[in-house]
Amino acid sequence: MVPVKHPLAFTVSAPGKVILHGEHSVVHGKTALAASLNLRTKVTLKETDSIDGNISLDLPNIDLKHVYAVLELNNVFLSKLPPLLNGSQCDFNLCNPELINTRKFIETLREYVLKSLKLEQLPFQQECALITFLFLYTGIFCSVNIQIQPFIIEVVSDLAVGSGAGSSAAFSVCLSAVLIHYIRSKISLSGITSKNISKEGYKDMEMTVDDLTMFSAKEKELISRWSLIGEKIMHGNPSGIDNVVCTFGSIVKFRKGAEGQGPLLERVQGTAKLKILLVDSGVRRDTAGMVAKVSERLKHYPEVVQSTLDAMDGIAIAAADILTQLGESDAKNDDALEQQNSLHTKLEELVDMNQALLKALGVSHPSLDRICSTVSKCGLHAKLTGAGGGGYAFILLPVCSSKQTKVQQVKLRLQQKGFVCTETELGSAGVTVSNLI
Repeated sequence: MVPVKHPLAFTVSAPGKVILHGEHSVVHGKTALAASLNLRTKVTLKETDSIDGNISLDLPNIDLKHVYAVLELNNVFLSKLPPLLNGSQCDFNLCNPELINTRKFIETLREYVLKSLKLEQLPFQQECALITFLFLYTGIFCSVNIQIQPFIIEVVSDLAVGSGAGSSAAFSVCLSAVLIHYIRSKISLSGITSKNISKEGYKDMEMTVDDLTMFSAKEKELISRWSLIGEKIMHGNPSGIDNVVCTFGSIVKFRKGAEGQGPLLERVQGTAKLKILLVDSGVRRDTAGMVAKVSERLKHYPEVVQSTLDAMDGIAIAAADILTQLGESDAKNDDALEQQNSLHTKLEELVDMNQALLKALGVSHPSLDRICSTVSKCGLHAKLTGAGGGGYAFILLPVCSSKQTKVQQVKLRLQQKGFVCTETELGSAGVTVSNLI
C-alpha cells in the first residue's frame, strides 16, 4: 500500500457512564439502566517523523508514559496471529474479536509487559492499560494490510480512575476507536481502490470509508465489541454495559445476550434532560472483587439473592418506563408540570429502594452510606453507582427550581465532609472523532 504523505492527527472522545439501576444484577442476566455523561475521555493520535520509529503512550491520569518500537511490535505481535478459541488464520479478520482466546492472550501479554520492563509487578491500572493497548494493537492491526507509522497516543480524561463512572470503558472505547479510525484514515487518504483490507492468508474483509468526520452505526458496533476486551482485562467478567453506553451514548436499557449472542440493547426513547450530582467517595473500589462477592452470596443463598436481583430487575424496568413518560410529557401547563413532578418523585423512590437492595447485597461502603444519609437529611435521594465498595454515588437532582436551595445545601454539607461533587447531565453523545489535520 502507498503510505499517506501527511502525518495523521486526530482526537477520539467518549463519554463516561453512570449505572442508574441494575448494578450487579445485570451480570446475572437482569435488566440494567445506564446513561452516558457529559464528562469525557479524549485520546489523541499523532503520527510523528521520529527517526527512532517509536510508538509513545502518555496517560497522565495513571502516571504512565511508555514507549514501544514499531519494529518490535511488528516482530513480536503482528507477525503472527493471537491465540484463537477455534478456527485458524483464514477465519480471522478485524471483524472477529470474539475468536481470540482472551484469557490466554492476556496472560501472554502480562508476562511480556513485566518481562520487558524487568519488573515483577506494576501498579494495577498501569499494567491493565499496557495490556489493553497491546491486545487492541495486535488484534485490530494484525490482519489489516496497512503501513503503521510511528505515532504518539495522548490521553486526557474528566473521569476519576476506579470510581465507577466508566473511566476504563471510556479509555477502552477511545483506544479501539483510535486504532480503527487509523485504519479508516489510511484507507481513505491513500486512495486505496480495493475494498478487501485483509492481509493475504486472513479472512477477506471489506471496508469502505464514506465519512472521516464520524463513525457509522456499524463501525460503532465494532468499536464496542473490541472495547469489551479492555473491560475484561480490567474487570474479569464485565456485563458489557459500560462499553456499550460509552460507545453509543444516550440512556439505554441493557441485558446480556445468550451465550455467543450480542447484548439486548434498547434506547430509552423521549427521555427528558436530567441532571445528577456525582459524589466521589474517595475510596477506590475493586470491580472484579465486588462482582465475585455477589456471585459468592448467590451461590450460598440462592433464593435470597435471586429475589434481590429480581427486584432490581423490576426497578430498572420501572425507571425506564418513567423516564420515557417524563420525556414525552410537556410541562406547558400546571397539570403537565404536576405530572412531571409526580414522575420525578417515583424516580426518587426507586433510587432509595435500589440503594437498600445494593446494601443488602453487601456492596455498599461506610463512605457511600454516609453520603446517602447526608443527602437524605436534605430531602434528596442518592445511591451508589457501579460496582460499589467505594467509587461514586449519584444524587438525582430535582427538576423543580424551588428545590435548588436543597441542592446547594447538600453540596455544601458533602464538601464539608470532604467529598468531591460534580454536576453533570445524562445522555451525552457517544464516541466521536475530530480530525486535527
